[in-house]
Amino acid sequence: MAFAEINGFRMHYQALGADDAPALVLIHGGLGGGDGCRDTVNRQADALSAEYRCVFYDRRACGQSDAPNVGYDMPNCARDLKGLLDYVGISRAHVLGSSAGGPIALQFGLRYPNMTDSLLLINTMTYSQAAQREIRQAELRRLKERISGEGREAAAERAIAERFPDMQADEPERFARIARENLHRIDGIAATQQAYVDIGDSLEERLGELKMPALVVHGDADSRIPVECGISLSEGIPQSELRIIAGAEHGLMTNAAAGETQRIILDFLRSTAAAGAGAGSNTAAARI
Repeated sequence: MAFAEINGFRMHYQALGADDAPALVLIHGGLGGGDGCRDTVNRQADALSAEYRCVFYDRRACGQSDAPNVGYDMPNCARDLKGLLDYVGISRAHVLGSSAGGPIALQFGLRYPNMTDSLLLINTMTYSQAAQREIRQAELRRLKERISGEGREAAAERAIAERFPDMQADEPERFARIARENLHRIDGIAATQQAYVDIGDSLEERLGELKMPALVVHGDADSRIPVECGISLSEGIPQSELRIIAGAEHGLMTNAAAGETQRIILDFLRSTAAAGAGAGSNTAAARI
């Protein structure tokens, strides 16, 4: 574990694997709060870092990183990632965004294409679909109402209870710890949710500008982000491959389908390296 001052806040990150290996940076999901990259590290780090120099980090108001008052918009989150890569001496990387990490990966690829060897977009979307935007707006509205009506402590607990419905009963100590941590970053959580509401059509309209190879992986039983969002995302990116995992729920990096997701990721990265930069084209979905 390590900490660094990146783009105006104290960021927690982990860099694993050989320094001379190709770089792979992983952007975790979640709309603020929670344990950040911890579960992804626990489930994926050993296998991925055997072949790649893997960089994991906690986004603003997540995990062990600080929760500053400002800076949660997508362009600045992409600057957070660039600042981290500059700090650890990585000039190019494969960029993986899972769930809410996807828009940050897309923004990074658009803003820093010369630093992006490929994009790996796991159970994610652009957050531009009207129905999904309404869901995010409702979540943000509920959070603000709870902060003002129930108090900050109750709002912090409810935010974790909704995101991890079984944690309070199954892991009460972990639940209590995260709830305490969320209390001091509740404003950052609200700012994070606002940033996703504010994305609008800004990413959807620019998908065609992404010229690097891209992988889209989605579960067809995803109840959080419907598989149709992944299909639409793949269709909008010129050099994309779509892989659909049959029966898989949301959370492909850490749930029961994590092993299959890992295999797909490694196969894609190996084939991308073998084919060389710029190879590939839109391919039909493969159902696994």
